[in-house]
Amino acid sequence: MERKAIIDFVRKNPISHMGTVEEGEPRVRAMQTAHIADEGLTFCTGAHKLVAKQLLADPNVELSYWSSDDGIQIRLRGQMEHLEDVELKKHIVETTFTFLKPVVEEHGYESLALFRLAAGEYRTWNSSDGGAEEFGTF
Repeated sequence: MERKAIIDFVRKNPISHMGTVEEGEPRVRAMQTAHIADEGLTFCTGAHKLVAKQLLADPNVELSYWSSDDGIQIRLRGQMEHLEDVELKKHIVETTFTFLKPVVEEHGYESLALFRLAAGEYRTWNSSDGGAEEFGTF
């Protein structure tokens, strides 16, 4: 699967289940992809939240995206990079995560943490192909 096809799939299915590592143990939660672009998949969370602390301590992550309409799952694995990009934070708050406006008004943009998966490995699973899998680099 080409990178563009993966990006397009995520645009249509922006909710992932994100697996992080904390003290050698897995932690999984649902996360909406805050910004989807050619350079990668960016997530926005509170800087004080456990997920931010986990990604800072160990940037290894696996994301699982699912489309029930297509019966396709895409898993992406790699290392998140921590971003310090105030303009991107502003863009995300204005367009995708408008519910964060009161948080930013009270605590500022430094209360938000951005993490991007720019590259890694992928694995797809397709239920309509009898569970056929494909894997490669993202």
